[in-house]
Amino acid sequence: MQYQNVYQLFRAQTAKYRDRALFHHDPDGSGWRGSNWEEFEEDVHALACAFLANGLTPGGSVAILAGNIPQWGIADLAAIAAGGVGVGIYPTSSAEQCEYIINHSEAEFVLVDSQKQKDKLLEIKSRLPKVKAIIEITGKSVESEQAAEEVEETQVQSAPEFFRYDEFIRIGRDRSAEFLPRVESIGNSLKLTDTAIMVYTSGTTGMPKGAMLSHKYILNSVESLRQTIPIFDEDVCFSYLPHCHVAERISGLYNRLYNGTSVYFVDDITKLYKYMLEVKPTVFASLPRFFEKIHAKLVADSNGGEIDAQTVKDAFGGRIRLLTSGGAALPNEVADFFARAGLPILQAYGLTENICVAFNRANDFKFGTVGKPMPMCEVKIADDGEILIHSPMMFSGYFKDQEKTAEMFNESGWLLTGDLGAIDDDGFLSITGRKKEIIVLSSGKNVAPNLVENYVKENHLISQCFLYGDGKSYCVALITLNQAEAEIFARANGIEFKDFAELASNSIIAENVENSVAAANSRLSSSEQIKTYKILKRDFSAELDEVTPTLKVKRNIVAQNFADEIAALYVK
Repeated sequence: MQYQNVYQLFRAQTAKYRDRALFHHDPDGSGWRGSNWEEFEEDVHALACAFLANGLTPGGSVAILAGNIPQWGIADLAAIAAGGVGVGIYPTSSAEQCEYIINHSEAEFVLVDSQKQKDKLLEIKSRLPKVKAIIEITGKSVESEQAAEEVEETQVQSAPEFFRYDEFIRIGRDRSAEFLPRVESIGNSLKLTDTAIMVYTSGTTGMPKGAMLSHKYILNSVESLRQTIPIFDEDVCFSYLPHCHVAERISGLYNRLYNGTSVYFVDDITKLYKYMLEVKPTVFASLPRFFEKIHAKLVADSNGGEIDAQTVKDAFGGRIRLLTSGGAALPNEVADFFARAGLPILQAYGLTENICVAFNRANDFKFGTVGKPMPMCEVKIADDGEILIHSPMMFSGYFKDQEKTAEMFNESGWLLTGDLGAIDDDGFLSITGRKKEIIVLSSGKNVAPNLVENYVKENHLISQCFLYGDGKSYCVALITLNQAEAEIFARANGIEFKDFAELASNSIIAENVENSVAAANSRLSSSEQIKTYKILKRDFSAELDEVTPTLKVKRNIVAQNFADEIAALYVK
């Protein structure tokens, strides 16, 4: 291995590319602003010095609650350089979810990039015992200062200090003579097995788990990517998928660092297509949903006529050479359309615990599969059909959860993916199902159904809540009533009904359920929220095999028995 840790990779690349453009950002719509590798190195070192000057402890976490901006990667590298661990939080997370991840990761610093994100922290800041400082990349507004003062007046407990990003990083610049030698010493001494970053991933229990990813994980992963679908220092690409997701963190941020590739940050997704035509990227990684939209637009614009290959390439700016997709299945019709234009969309498969598992190659791909195993990754299928993997790119475990970590491996040390699959005679891996209950939306976002369902079921009138959304763009739910409780409620409220089915259709009951769903949604990120639902006229039944004797929902049976009701929810 060429580098012993991520910091050494960072120093080698900043020394190599120095005055070449690296980051491009258009924060206010006035045009792209660029910065080079030398500035990147200076900012990382200054922020790392500031972390140490303000008391970052060895192995301490730095949480980043921000969209796609240059400071995200700067903060992640600065945390590593100072001997800490970068932790990403989805910008769509609720205040309650932010509180859990910040506290569970034992974060000592939190960076935010907007007033909206700062407001979440103002709501919870008295309940963040380890946080020393909250750093606002956008600075303070009058409203936020007033809100902070109001919160402080009502709180006895001490709370973290607020800094503007430029003020905080200036501390590091001003004290670089004192702290930069420490940063360089810490950075160069980091071991391959040390945790570099943490990625929080949902589990079947619904509570996020902090996957610890080592320097070894990162460096081997980016080398595996280079050997499979290489990108180069002359390539141009976007960053618009969330950095807190393992795909953008490894295949994006650290893959670009490894290959010296420049990037344009998109912090407003509605402008992505406009930027595509303006920037003319050579490499583009996305989710199936985006490619489906491009396909639909090109077909509509053609009015049934032929669509030539250049027209397809022009939809991406005209210079595109590589398209990749992951997170959900790509419809074969869409895959075939782009392949016929000489732009095959290369689908891949990985998970937080081992991002580099399988990938189609530009010269070796097959529709309906996620490709062949990637370099350094062994893949096999267990007797029950589960995909097992073994590689030097496996995660180090879940933070503070040895029990859940142990559950991820078999007795021979192979990683249990929880996914079902098959390997064909040509060596291509296909995903055939999911042992675990995680819902994967068409956006690639993972949703833990138990968490959402349990929030809804906090209402005593509700017996079961069944969340559905696999492969869809949003979640819907089937809700059943607790018959005994609902009948008691009806009598107490003067509701007349002849049978339970009629009661389930009552408007007062419906309003009660609606309030519960709204309350649950307020605690969830947008991708987890229930967009629409149906109150069923009966509860799930053990006799129909819809629930176990202990009333645990059998998801596949419920989805099958209520397929028409679920389909109708998406028609709405």
